[in-house]
Amino acid sequence: MKREIVLPLPRSIMLKTKMSLPGIRPSSVQRDQLLRQLDAGLACKLTVVHAPAGYGKTTLLSQWAHRQATRPAWLSLDEMDNDLIRFWKYVLHSLSESCLPGLGDRLELLMKAITHTSILTFLDSLLSELDSANQPVSLLLDDYHVIADEQIHASLSYFIDYLPLHVHLFVASRSAMPFPTSKWTLHGQACQVTLDQLRFTEEETVRFFSLALGLAPGPNQIGQLLASTEGWVAGLQMAAISLATNREDPERLFAGFHGTHRQISEYLLHEVWLRLPSDMQSFLLATCVLPRMDVALCNRMANRSDSGQMLAHLQRQNIFLVPLDDYQTWYRYHHLFGEFLEGRLRQSDPSKWNELHRSASQSFAERELYDEAIDHAMTAADYSFAAMLLETHYPQLIQRGEFSTLLRWLDRFPRSSDFLSPTLRLLYTFILILSAQTDRAAEEIPALEKACAAVENPEEQQQFASGLFFVKANLVFATGQFEAWIKDAGTFQERLPENPLFFNFNYNTSEPLIRRSSLGLKGMLSPQTEFVGKAFSDILAAHGWQSSLFHMYVVQALAEGYYEWNRLEDSAALLEQVEPVARHKKTPGLLVPHALTKAKLSLAKGSPREARAVVEEALDTVRVWADDYWTSPLYAFLARIDLAEGRVTEAQERLFALPRDYWEKPALQRELEVLTYVRLLLSQKREEEALLLLPSLKLASKREELLTSQVDIAILQALAKQRLGQTEEALSLLQEALAIGAANGYVRSFLDEGEEMHRLLLAFRQQRQKHPQNQKALATYVNGLLNLFAGKREKGKKDHSSSLVEPLTGKEMIIVAMLSQGASNKRIAEELGNTVGTVKVYLHRIYGKLGVTNRTQALLKAQELSLLEGDSPRW
Repeated sequence: MKREIVLPLPRSIMLKTKMSLPGIRPSSVQRDQLLRQLDAGLACKLTVVHAPAGYGKTTLLSQWAHRQATRPAWLSLDEMDNDLIRFWKYVLHSLSESCLPGLGDRLELLMKAITHTSILTFLDSLLSELDSANQPVSLLLDDYHVIADEQIHASLSYFIDYLPLHVHLFVASRSAMPFPTSKWTLHGQACQVTLDQLRFTEEETVRFFSLALGLAPGPNQIGQLLASTEGWVAGLQMAAISLATNREDPERLFAGFHGTHRQISEYLLHEVWLRLPSDMQSFLLATCVLPRMDVALCNRMANRSDSGQMLAHLQRQNIFLVPLDDYQTWYRYHHLFGEFLEGRLRQSDPSKWNELHRSASQSFAERELYDEAIDHAMTAADYSFAAMLLETHYPQLIQRGEFSTLLRWLDRFPRSSDFLSPTLRLLYTFILILSAQTDRAAEEIPALEKACAAVENPEEQQQFASGLFFVKANLVFATGQFEAWIKDAGTFQERLPENPLFFNFNYNTSEPLIRRSSLGLKGMLSPQTEFVGKAFSDILAAHGWQSSLFHMYVVQALAEGYYEWNRLEDSAALLEQVEPVARHKKTPGLLVPHALTKAKLSLAKGSPREARAVVEEALDTVRVWADDYWTSPLYAFLARIDLAEGRVTEAQERLFALPRDYWEKPALQRELEVLTYVRLLLSQKREEEALLLLPSLKLASKREELLTSQVDIAILQALAKQRLGQTEEALSLLQEALAIGAANGYVRSFLDEGEEMHRLLLAFRQQRQKHPQNQKALATYVNGLLNLFAGKREKGKKDHSSSLVEPLTGKEMIIVAMLSQGASNKRIAEELGNTVGTVKVYLHRIYGKLGVTNRTQALLKAQELSLLEGDSPRW
């Protein structure tokens, strides 16, 4: 039994038939003029072949593709491709299988980062790879009309906008493109093959009848055929089949040629159908629900053993069988014929139609093609079997990241039914959250709580409650409703078992630091986020889930936040929890952020040798795990340590071992590597070159709302501008970073830049004193940073922060300054954009750090520690 060839790629399985060039029949009419037109279209970005069904769009493109010296990338689309991740994954691997070997391996992991960033960031990397290709690249998308997802349309439009000159996209569709193409047409970057151009000419019609069926209709018949079908290829093919089986009375056939294409289609298909043997009719009806078929599937569906001969006969007779590969292994029916057959089956025997879809579902499931299995089960309204398949295989589906597909299936279940288990109901809400449909997710919570309370089995109820806890926590992180969490944090049950799906879901497949991910809130820090993180961690640890991946990601995010806040001991204590779990579960998305944060701590304490040992150990580990993606950020950080020690040559050698595309075409996913290269350029006094790398990266970071990235990039721009003597620009860029830093209490982002940042901050304060503005809070924040620099720089001078139970964060220093000016809680809240309740949380923490209990004592303590030094600048 032949099975469909699949590509055993590292992180997913792709159906090769979707990416194989359709086979070409020897009898196909070569349409030389149109083929030359497609050749000419390579000079632009986009060619759209647009016409209704049956005009030979697929045949034309496949003929063109088979003529090319370098195999183009081909993708046959179907309704299941209405999933943003799935669509681009197939595009990626189609390119990889045809003309760009290894592309899928390099970029598939970055696709999973779409849970943290938009699809545009992935497309930037894909476009960068295409730009680096040293050969022309053609991508052909067939049947694009089946795509209805607006996200896919928008992303494809973006993709076309930035296509390199040597890359060309062909799109075949029954309908017009769902986004404007005029902007490309006006610039000579788009062309079309239209319906009128696809109509068969008289010469092509004669050749078609001769090649396809050995018929030679007379001139009058040819004229009548063309007049009736208007050059419609499918109509001519149906007429040819009908004439071949009814040569004695062609006039009767021609008499029925009138009306619309749909009417002619129905008439001709009816004529073809009536002249087929009953055995053939039974075979066609039994297999018509299959989107693609091979001998084994047909034997199973038709309950026979001679399907190979039946398929061969259909192909010889040109009866609407389309080969999907050159090996005559997989086929599909022509869309018009398939629609006709399904319509006839549903009309004559609806129960049989459902039965066949159920049989197809079982057949695909047995072959481990679960997407097709679930889709057929849903079509047959066999919700029990569909739910069973989902229940068994949802972990794999989640790991693939195809959330739109999961939502489409889950939405098709009757909402009032009991087909969905508690796990699937929780999964549905979780996917809504991951898909940014938080309003819909919030609407599901009350029903979930009610369902949880109604579960009678105590063990099952606790399992349900466990998943519900997880889902509600994710909703809090996604919506930022931290105060609601703080209010309800004490209401959870005392004992909740671990849910293996949710709490061991691998959140991070691409980010070297968790703070850059959605779970790390993209760099947002506040007392509320700390409270929620700690409360969540405490609940998980109290119930024995301390080793779950989700708990460790929360702990790692907290550790990174504490490092940024300069709470180094707190950060180090949390990191000790992370490493054993990361190594035991072999999770590089946890181990690498842990190693980088631990190395930063070592550098902050003045021990580059210790930092190097930490990173090198992590590098050895991920090599053993054979996960090459994660070696690049570790190599880059080793180069950063080299630069910190003044070993510029070693840093350069280390960075030049990485792909040069990282900085020649900067992409947000490789930010750590790019920014390290920028630091190398700055160390070599190549400031102009360094500045050229940052604007596109900065735009992407703003688009993705990555606060950490915006701060790091603005700081490097400021340092480069200052070195070039462009002080005003440098200080303006520094203010961008300080604005974000002040809002989130960032410290180490500035402190780690050393003496050069200290001088720049002094220049910033001096310049702002000359130009008074109403920015007292920012002034206080800058003074706090300068105090920290002073304590680090002057060993003999008292380090004020050492007298504190715990150092104040940047935002806390701002609040202390506002207290000294007599600001009320309400006024502080208004100026900082917080609620009064949040300000009270800040004050509680400030009092605790200062060892006091009220405002007056806090101000006295702050004066004693010189924390208010320079608090009243004249600007």
